[in-house]
Amino acid sequence: MMRMPALVLAAALLAGCASSRPHDEQTLRLFDLDPPTLNPLVNDNATIVDFAQFIHGFLLRTDDRGRFLPDLAVRVPTVANGGIADGGRTIRYRLARGVRWHDGAAFDARDVAFSFRAAMNPRNDVPDRSGFDDVASVSTPSRYDVVVRLKRPYSPAIATFFTTGANDVYPILPAHLLAKLPDLNSAPYNGNPVGLGPYRLVSWQRGSRVELEADPHFRRGAPHIKRVTFTIVTDENTAVTLWQSHGLDFFPVRGFAGSRSVIEGARAVHDAHEYGSDHYQFNYVMFNTSRGVMRDRAVRAAIVRGVDRERVERLVQGELDRPGDGDRLPGQFAYDASIRQAPYDLAGAGRMLDAVGWRLHGGVRQRGGVPLVVEIVGPSGSPGSERTSLVLQAELARLGVRADIKTYQYNVLFAAASEGGIFPSGRFDLARYGWQPGEDADHSYLFRCDTRPPNGENYGRICDPQIDAAARREIESPDPAVQVAGDRAILRELVAQSDLLFLGFDRELLFARDGLDGVRPSILGQHFWNVADWTLRDK
Repeated sequence: MMRMPALVLAAALLAGCASSRPHDEQTLRLFDLDPPTLNPLVNDNATIVDFAQFIHGFLLRTDDRGRFLPDLAVRVPTVANGGIADGGRTIRYRLARGVRWHDGAAFDARDVAFSFRAAMNPRNDVPDRSGFDDVASVSTPSRYDVVVRLKRPYSPAIATFFTTGANDVYPILPAHLLAKLPDLNSAPYNGNPVGLGPYRLVSWQRGSRVELEADPHFRRGAPHIKRVTFTIVTDENTAVTLWQSHGLDFFPVRGFAGSRSVIEGARAVHDAHEYGSDHYQFNYVMFNTSRGVMRDRAVRAAIVRGVDRERVERLVQGELDRPGDGDRLPGQFAYDASIRQAPYDLAGAGRMLDAVGWRLHGGVRQRGGVPLVVEIVGPSGSPGSERTSLVLQAELARLGVRADIKTYQYNVLFAAASEGGIFPSGRFDLARYGWQPGEDADHSYLFRCDTRPPNGENYGRICDPQIDAAARREIESPDPAVQVAGDRAILRELVAQSDLLFLGFDRELLFARDGLDGVRPSILGQHFWNVADWTLRDK
């Protein structure tokens, strides 16, 4: 299929956007990637989370600072209000009454119990069951009460159980529509969900557009903006053209898409407000520690020392880079400034490879006549992602490592292993990866033995008894000091074993058209957390 030039495609998309705002109704015009599904339980990425905040409901949601707020539960469980008991092993949720699904069916505790069963159903391609695995039972003593009993104390239990603060944002699903299905992987529901969020789905034209309308019966009051249209955009230049042509009302500049040309293009629109927002996303070079030369700690350690990470992030992120040596920002839970990676030292890295037999021959290192070759994978179709792979390739070339680049559609990278997903099946050597954590302070699910695919999202396939022991201490103790010590022990071991190369953190720039009010950027990167409160004035 011939690909239209960005400006031609933008003009076609703009024509559709311009006609999507009727004179008698307000339409909020947004853009995003095409999601692989609209059911977050069977696939997880940032795009799905964006749509989930419009369509789906959760027991708890989070505000702009990551603090929990009631959603379908009427209060956040605590020891003081009786919601947490038995030394942290029992959690009680009292549910809101009179809530209805978008199709008019009544919501109650049976939906919560079913959603838990769906998350634990081994037939469902649930990306990660961390937290759910620690639940012994979910009971429903009444239509509006849910009791969760844990196998053992689990410090992130509140965060992980159907909240937008979870690292994997799973919503409450409708039992009346899905309970009889053997699995949800290919359910029609995934493309036409019925939810409990402020907006209900009108249509999803895959690869083109998602249209939503306000639910007039939304439990916190009907959203102020009546309609929302997402234009599917995979090219950052197309997005900038749409923004400059007044085809969008909200323009987030995120991560490595934030090239100088994109930022300057966004700022060229003067009837807009700019927001700067730090958030918790940390970026790293993920090594597949179970494949080829990446299994060798000495090779990984040489790459950690031999890649100029400040240069990588400066070229990839520009002004959106925030340097860092781990997975915590200053002031965040368990941050420890003393834990640092080895400093950049290209010559020293070369000596490390020499010491284990990888010597330069014509610009590429060899050992026993075999060249030192790795494969970088990344998403296709984006100048930002292509730039990332090229920068890493150049850094490795300076070290004498030949890096071949392979690109895949975003959906293919994260598809289940049974469907050929690149990360779940381990078909890569390294990749620049970013993780946007929720309010859950535990990051160990990215690094534990028991969360390697297909049981979780430890795509680097790290398996280290010291990390597992530290994770158990962090997760099982109610003592914050013990949790902090365990978390820091995990980070020290990751650095000591060169299991990955931390690159730093993201900043975001958000642009809102004059007349769009209520935007409050989120430290978790979930900027639609209060979209029901946004207002839009036609100019």
